[in-house]
Amino acid sequence: MRSIKIVLLICFLFQFCALQSQEISDIFKQVIMLENDAFDFYPEYGNILRGEGYIPDVDFEIMNEKYREFINDSNINPFYFVAYGFTFYYRKEADSAYFYFAKASELAGTDYAVHIRLYQIYSKHIIKYAMEKEIEQFENIKYKIGATALPEVAQYMNLSAIEEYNEKNPDRAVEYLILANKLDPYNPEIVENLFNFVIRERKFEYISNVFKMLKYQLSENFNKFVFIFNVLRYIRYLIFSVFIIMTIMFFVKITDKYFYLFKRFIRIQLDEKQKIVLGFIVLIVPLILQLNPIIWIFYISFISFLLIEKRERSMVIFMLLLVFLTPQIFRLENSILGIMNPNDNVSVIIKADNTYWDIKLLNKINNLIEEEPFNTSLLFAKAKLYKKGGYFEKAEEEYNKILLKNDQFAELYNNIGNIMFLKGYYSKAIENYQKAISISSELAQPYYNLGQVYLKKIELTLSDDYVEKAKEIDYDLISSFIENSEENYYNTEIIDCNIPESFIWNEFLKKKKVNDSPIMMGINISILSSLAIFLAIFSSVIVFLFGKKIKIERCETCGHPISEGDRRKYNETFICEKDYKGLKETLSDAFKARKFESLIRLRKKAFFKKRKIASILFPGFSKVLEGRTIKGYILVILTCSVILLLFSQKLFISKNPNLNMGIYFEYKYVYIAITLILYIMSFAITKEEK
Repeated sequence: MRSIKIVLLICFLFQFCALQSQEISDIFKQVIMLENDAFDFYPEYGNILRGEGYIPDVDFEIMNEKYREFINDSNINPFYFVAYGFTFYYRKEADSAYFYFAKASELAGTDYAVHIRLYQIYSKHIIKYAMEKEIEQFENIKYKIGATALPEVAQYMNLSAIEEYNEKNPDRAVEYLILANKLDPYNPEIVENLFNFVIRERKFEYISNVFKMLKYQLSENFNKFVFIFNVLRYIRYLIFSVFIIMTIMFFVKITDKYFYLFKRFIRIQLDEKQKIVLGFIVLIVPLILQLNPIIWIFYISFISFLLIEKRERSMVIFMLLLVFLTPQIFRLENSILGIMNPNDNVSVIIKADNTYWDIKLLNKINNLIEEEPFNTSLLFAKAKLYKKGGYFEKAEEEYNKILLKNDQFAELYNNIGNIMFLKGYYSKAIENYQKAISISSELAQPYYNLGQVYLKKIELTLSDDYVEKAKEIDYDLISSFIENSEENYYNTEIIDCNIPESFIWNEFLKKKKVNDSPIMMGINISILSSLAIFLAIFSSVIVFLFGKKIKIERCETCGHPISEGDRRKYNETFICEKDYKGLKETLSDAFKARKFESLIRLRKKAFFKKRKIASILFPGFSKVLEGRTIKGYILVILTCSVILLLFSQKLFISKNPNLNMGIYFEYKYVYIAITLILYIMSFAITKEEK
């Protein structure tokens, strides 16, 4: 059965990788066709241009003459100019080569797929000038579409880096990763791949790049939010983990004292076994009452507090104060999330219509959508924001969600047409614009956008007709857009529609429920906070009032619990009645001393075995049993920290889900190794008392 699961997992990963490769292939399919058209004109020369090897027999003078006939104003394929430029490059005529490389870059226009392929070609030949020119072009493209990042291009470069790494080209892989980060500085997956690359390949000269990337990411609002949120969440989980584990350890240590308390101090007409059963029932009362398990942990902590030593009590007080702070930390986490949530949906809808790409605003919308997943207005606003950020695929997904709800309105089809236009699918763009016009012929935007499509298709008459029609419907909108296109640079070619006003008025009628008392671990945080501070105060008062009356110690010779009524003083120590009688029956003082020392050694030996077992159960447990609470506490904190990191994938939040593809360094094995080291250390430092 296990082997079948493994096979299914492998098949799933293979299929996922194939789908991802297919998606990338579709995006760059037309580019590869253009490249093949130019480079396959002379295949051997094309192999050189693709960086697949240098052939000395190639006569670049002849290649120059053959490609010269294609170099004219009517040729819009940039790869012909690249091929022609290389004929000069290999003849050491750098100025001419760079001129035609620049011409190729100019012909690529805003087609990022062509620019990325040009960059890859230049990088294989290590032509730094041309590579830098393409990076400049990426910046221009971002400016024109109003994007702070080019996520699709960055992801492609990220995947290309992974492919290069798998093909044993680490230098090119790291080069692609650095470029990918420039194209999308906010993608933590790229930074993670570079960091893992540095560790795996021991290329520590790139570690400065990693730190620069991390610093840049933390300067961005969303990543800063994620970092602070994750740190707070990690601290909260760590405090609770340590509190729960230390509480269990303290209780295990005083379990015999607890049942002795019932046998010795409970004045009820029950035999010894019945009192033990009573003690067990009292112990699980919260569970019998079906209270939250966390309340049971507090209950056990209270019981332990009454029976542990003075130093250990101060440790419990300290932990309770930390637990008292955890609800405040949780409130702080919620306040950070609350920053992402406005009082109503209207504000984010209006902002999405009138702002540039804003990750903070996007996450406000995401949090609202979690509460109202089928809200058309929010989905529309989210799609518009994605489009402004250059995330065209995600924008299309959000618009399609609205279509799946059967919400069809002209503004929706106009904006879907814009996405198709930006992706280069002009026939689909025309189809959507026509649908928008069929629903509402009084909307100017789809007419104007149709004019832009036909302008791209070089059908100038149709283009002019549609633009004029748009001006007839809303002259102020169209003329203002054309005049201010430079200022509104996120929409230089096409016009998006805003959400219909009717939807906004509907949102005004709604009220968003705000939860002022969030729940943590199934309990209201106010109750949890009060419970911690109440337990700390109440336990201290109980110990102060009754600590001397109910004082339970341990027999020096056997380690069993004893109290004032059944203890005997022997050799400046207190021992139990049974051992005292055994010593009294010994005839000589010398034999008494030997027997006393022998009993102590036997107790230490038996206790040593218990501590060894405890050290295997959890690091630091043996030190807690031994009474060295600080050392045990430190080991517990270290172990909990590492174990939480081991499960951090599910504990923390991140911007992007993993693609199950990347340059991996299995940190979980490092965490497991550190945990094992802590276990070994705990076992090794557990030594028998002398």
